[in-house]
Amino acid sequence: RAERFVRTNTAMGCCFSLCESTPDVPENIIPDPVGPCHFVVESCSMFNKDYEVYKDEKGKDNRWLFLNREGKAWSDKSRIDLENYVREDEENPKKGEVLWTAKYDEKPDFKQAYDSDSSSDGFSSDGFKPQRRYFKMRWKMETKATIKSVKFEGLKYKIKVKAKGIATRVVRKSTIKNEETGEVREVTHYDDHEHVKKISYKVKDAETGDTVDKFKIKGLTKSELKWKCDAFKATKEGGFFFPGPTEVKTEGPVDPGFCLIMAHICATEFAPDEIKRDFKPKWWDVPGYTED
Repeated sequence: RAERFVRTNTAMGCCFSLCESTPDVPENIIPDPVGPCHFVVESCSMFNKDYEVYKDEKGKDNRWLFLNREGKAWSDKSRIDLENYVREDEENPKKGEVLWTAKYDEKPDFKQAYDSDSSSDGFSSDGFKPQRRYFKMRWKMETKATIKSVKFEGLKYKIKVKAKGIATRVVRKSTIKNEETGEVREVTHYDDHEHVKKISYKVKDAETGDTVDKFKIKGLTKSELKWKCDAFKATKEGGFFFPGPTEVKTEGPVDPGFCLIMAHICATEFAPDEIKRDFKPKWWDVPGYTED
């Protein structure tokens, strides 16, 4: 008899549910950011997607802003609010003033184009079947978001994100014999890997449709990811489960609140690990795909 479900995969999804992590108001409330700024953004908890923002470096006296994730991912109510610690709403005492908000306009749209190589390291003839088959698919992704100013209304931007990558699968078959009963079982092993090769970002003025800026991620093959455009520079180190903080340095006359929330979504929802987690390869649609 045949048996399945032996699998290795480098793109693991998080198994934890989101939970509350709203930080307390600091003793010293730092005024809203203006001019060139240096932000350090660190996750509040590995169990959710809220982040605390520090001024220049992490420290209790440098707690500055809060990136508050509201709603479930990709739902109509899903958004990220950039808040300060001025909490004066009696009906919502844990909510600060919202400076900027980012809303995802759609779920990531993956297009899967396939390139399969059914070469085998076994033999193939009458009565024999390959014991190893290798498949590769090329994929691309597009998604959109909207970022707008809330505390001071007026500014609104449309963000478009594109990514490209490859996915590979090796299907191996082996047999296991039960020494007591003599029963022979066939076991199928899957070795899956997903890779992001390119991510690009485009910012447009939502009112005029004019392109404000275009830039790409750098460092995909290294431990430190980098983003650089005319408005900000950002870096992030670490892996999926224990990422380091994101450092954001703003430049020029652009509102630093916009720079911060834009850099944040680049380093989280639109970063390689999150894109790989959202990607679900449809191997059965690959021409020539078989596990026999």
